[in-house]
Amino acid sequence: MQKFGVIGCGKMGQALVSGMIHHLNCPVICCDVSSSARQSMTEILGNKGFVVEDIGEIVDSCDVVLVAVKPVHAAGVLNKLSGGCEKTILSIVAGMKYEQLRAFTGRHTVIRMMPNTPALVGYGSIVVLDNGLTPENRQLVQDLFVHAGTVHFVPRESMMDAVTGLSGSGPALFAIMAEALADAGVAEGLTRELAQDLARETMLGTAKLLEKQHPAILKENVMSPGGTTAAGVLAAEKAGFRTAAAAFVQSASAQSRKL
Repeated sequence: MQKFGVIGCGKMGQALVSGMIHHLNCPVICCDVSSSARQSMTEILGNKGFVVEDIGEIVDSCDVVLVAVKPVHAAGVLNKLSGGCEKTILSIVAGMKYEQLRAFTGRHTVIRMMPNTPALVGYGSIVVLDNGLTPENRQLVQDLFVHAGTVHFVPRESMMDAVTGLSGSGPALFAIMAEALADAGVAEGLTRELAQDLARETMLGTAKLLEKQHPAILKENVMSPGGTTAAGVLAAEKAGFRTAAAAFVQSASAQSRKL
């Protein structure tokens, strides 16, 4: 790979670049129309690359390009990429189907992906549509994002909307949960700082346990008969906790299809 380009320096673009920048053996060129986004990406890049306002240099010289723009801007960006030298284009544009990407980009190789923001700290989920990817392109994705998180491959495009609803949007639900737990802790007499620390640490520790235990087993291990956890779980079920989580994923998935 001679040059790697990134179009879109928003939160998701920053997250992916942060996860892979120190492991790339090539210069990185990033582009965004927003001056604040360019400044943030400049700080992330350090001496590993540079940021421009016009995508012309990326179009002309980069052979691998990550498109990380909002859906409303995608068509214009992809049309500009349709010319120039042959490229491999990685798209994380929400809701834009593979055939749409191909129609906009012409002869270039297109790989559709859906990452999430924990890639910023190396714990992202990067889901890739494997609709006949060559072994070389599968390896390219693995090599690029291995330090941004875990790379998953799915065989059907219909799964990508559900991926968007669960892992793409999911961090917001966990953030709401952490905030709600901390607020409840404060209501029970904890200081705000302690309540926030406990909520964050409990979620982080539980996530590590879930790498080795099924959620149902983990719940049973802390749920003694007639105990505090049993009372809390019953109250959450009565309040519709599972229904709310399902509604979140279903609505986010539906919005991805609508996009």
